[in-house]
Amino acid sequence: MKVLVSIISIMLFFSSCLFAQKGKWEDDELRAKFEELEKIKLIEVLQMDEETTLRFFARQSEHKKQQDEIQDKIRADIDKMESHLISEKNVGNEELKSKIDEINKLQLQFEKNRVDFINSLPDILSYEQIAQLIIFEKRFRSEVRKMIMKDRRPPIGPDQH
Repeated sequence: MKVLVSIISIMLFFSSCLFAQKGKWEDDELRAKFEELEKIKLIEVLQMDEETTLRFFARQSEHKKQQDEIQDKIRADIDKMESHLISEKNVGNEELKSKIDEINKLQLQFEKNRVDFINSLPDILSYEQIAQLIIFEKRFRSEVRKMIMKDRRPPIGPDQH
């Protein structure tokens, strides 16, 4: 347990450096830092021991890998559809319907994968911890989104109201 607390402390220290060096990170690096921060906070919120932490994050890592693969397929299909619309002026409805159906199937697969992940957790976490996980993820993503949007808003000048 002391090792886990030490690791968390070190990760927390380095993640705080992320905010001090605002603007220096590329998107992938920033995403990785946020994921590390999310892990630290999750360990705190769920009060997991070392063995539970290892088992949970191994399963979550596999889940995220699957989700990323599905997201990549969705992005690729949307890009193909966009380039197809740009390059060909007369795209048939059947072609578009087919591409839209493919994207919808992938979206459903993405959601099913998420549900399957949550349903797979009772052998690692208690139902109270699973509920806390769901609440935490919603709040954490909302806070990250707020931080990102706050940074992207243009400052309001004296002539803008």
